[in-house]
Amino acid sequence: MNTATASKKKTSRSWYWLLLLLLLPACMVQRIDRTPYQQTDYYQETLASLNSHPATITTGDTLEVGWGKVNITPPAPAPLAGYGKRLGMDYEEVHDTAWVRTFAFDNGQTEAYFISLDLLIVPMLVLQELEKLYPALGLKPEQVYLSATHSHTSFGGWGRKIGVKLLSGEYEKEIVQQLTQQIVQSIQMARQNLTPTRVGYGSANAASMVKNRLTKSREDRDTKLRFLKFERPDGTTAVLSFFSAHPTTLPSMQPILSRDYPGVLVDALEERIEFAAFSAGAVGSHSAVHFQEAPFGGMEEVGERLATILRHDLYQVETDYVQTLGYNRVPLFLPEPQWRISENLRLAPTLFNWLFGKHPAYVTSLQVGDIVLIGAPADYSGEFMDELETAAAQEGLEVIATSFNGGYIGYVTPAEHYNLDKYETRSMSFYGPHSGNYLTEMLQLLLRQHATDDPALPSAETN
Repeated sequence: MNTATASKKKTSRSWYWLLLLLLLPACMVQRIDRTPYQQTDYYQETLASLNSHPATITTGDTLEVGWGKVNITPPAPAPLAGYGKRLGMDYEEVHDTAWVRTFAFDNGQTEAYFISLDLLIVPMLVLQELEKLYPALGLKPEQVYLSATHSHTSFGGWGRKIGVKLLSGEYEKEIVQQLTQQIVQSIQMARQNLTPTRVGYGSANAASMVKNRLTKSREDRDTKLRFLKFERPDGTTAVLSFFSAHPTTLPSMQPILSRDYPGVLVDALEERIEFAAFSAGAVGSHSAVHFQEAPFGGMEEVGERLATILRHDLYQVETDYVQTLGYNRVPLFLPEPQWRISENLRLAPTLFNWLFGKHPAYVTSLQVGDIVLIGAPADYSGEFMDELETAAAQEGLEVIATSFNGGYIGYVTPAEHYNLDKYETRSMSFYGPHSGNYLTEMLQLLLRQHATDDPALPSAETN
């Protein structure tokens, strides 16, 4: 090969790499899609999905309720989950034990289960494994309502993808398998002690315990501490509580496993009643207010104060026997991921999916009497609760929204906040400016299914 030919080939390769460098940003960076969600295919697909998946609503015998809990804490060391800056850090000791707590419901016509995990989220891989085991329990996925406490200092090890491992540590197959079996064990335990039980709904003002960390507004907050009260004929009492504030009171780089304030709340309640459980409500945009700065002072302050507030109202809540039990799980169709790098630019969906994976998303519901729980696959913003409660009141229902139902689509907030240069709206809002309003509309339609004898909705074409 002569010198001239070699020089031409070298020049050709240089142009090739230069062209690649110029094209790469065009392939990996795209503009944000701000198309109104009502004009999209995914909106129509979810409407059709809701119409083809009516809620199961039964009226049978007096409702029986059972409960149980199983220790799910892996021995130290094991990965912590909650903050990317930990880079997969392990915890070295356990401050307080993590549990799965389960309620069983049976009215003679059907059965359903409420499950709360002392974890950051309900891991998607755990959901996949559970769905393989439901048939052996005689259950369908829609009969199992999943939730989490959202502790940022509980264990991880349950995600395979790079982006998930950044938040939850190195994947450990044994953790996923063991957690799945422990959830099944809790279902069996709760099923075994079903007893006719009276049910009541309560809510208490806890405005002093929560702030909107996104807007700093005192108006746009979900300030209610909601709870279900269960009473048996022998006086035995159980409580299932919900609050819309992030459990992030502990130092992020502390290598210690803890349930954070939900654990303190539950333990304080169980000093006076037989059983208690907690589930994260609409925690998006919301954080807990505390003044103690000692390593565990904040969580103890928040948990104890919430327990005091709840106990004050608990004995004023009337309970009654109910016969209605219902549930549903409906696929939630999504747009392409829009993981932002600036106000108007996003990374290509293929890159997002490579980092985090593609997982199904659902909206879920569980009805006990006239109380309806609705589950979101997200950090669902408490700013939407007034809208949901107004819709529920029009139908003669009480509504409780929970986050983390087995999928995860990021933070969902009102569309007017999308351009805020904040962590929740810039780094963790994965599906575009309308995801919060879109999800809220779907949750309202799901709620409507529980307010009618014919839970079918209008078709997508007529909506």
